[in-house]
Amino acid sequence: MRKFVVFELPFRGRDEFLPLAGNPSLDVKWVKPQHYRGGADVVILPGSGRTMSDLVYLRENGGEWLIGEHLSRGGTVVGICGGYQMLGERLYDPLLKQGEHKELSGFGLLAIKTTFGPKMMQSRTTARLQLGVCAGETVKGVEVRSGYSEANALVVSKTHLPLLSILNRDFQEPKPERKAIRLGDNQLVNWQPGDETSDGLVSLDRKVWGTYLHLIFHNQAFCRTLLAAMP
Repeated sequence: MRKFVVFELPFRGRDEFLPLAGNPSLDVKWVKPQHYRGGADVVILPGSGRTMSDLVYLRENGGEWLIGEHLSRGGTVVGICGGYQMLGERLYDPLLKQGEHKELSGFGLLAIKTTFGPKMMQSRTTARLQLGVCAGETVKGVEVRSGYSEANALVVSKTHLPLLSILNRDFQEPKPERKAIRLGDNQLVNWQPGDETSDGLVSLDRKVWGTYLHLIFHNQAFCRTLLAAMP
């Protein structure tokens, strides 16, 4: 029986992962990072209503060390939305929409940098799996985010695999307009959430997975793909 642990964060609820708990072949628990004692096959970093604040919370409660230890023992990590952003290299929040820090380093496990903008993007999204035993099958979910993540193309091409190609976004509110956002180091980022044609990354060893798609675990094709990639 595969053991899944969902890290409980202050700004995120449980409902998204209830289908996992209803699977009799899985042992699923929700655990605060400071109470995790190991033993899981998969650790899930959920989405967050305040990603920067939850990233600080994770670090203060040993979450970053625990994830490193978990991976070193052959475990798998899956980040959803805010969790995906935390797995990246750097996060920028110049408007302080996501916490009290304008810039934080991520866990450095996926080659993305994320910038948070002034408005939320909300869509019902349909995508196609790009890897694994269910490659080519469609999955559906929801995107709710102000974050826009850019990948380091050179690094990604050598160390990562694409997870999803976007087929359709049904925007629940008008898609945010593109905006040039200036960061603290005088760098300009062309913030454009909702324009991406792909979503998510997976490390070559299939140990680190990240996506913006909430409810992805409601799709059997994704669950089968994830479980089949595990030894």
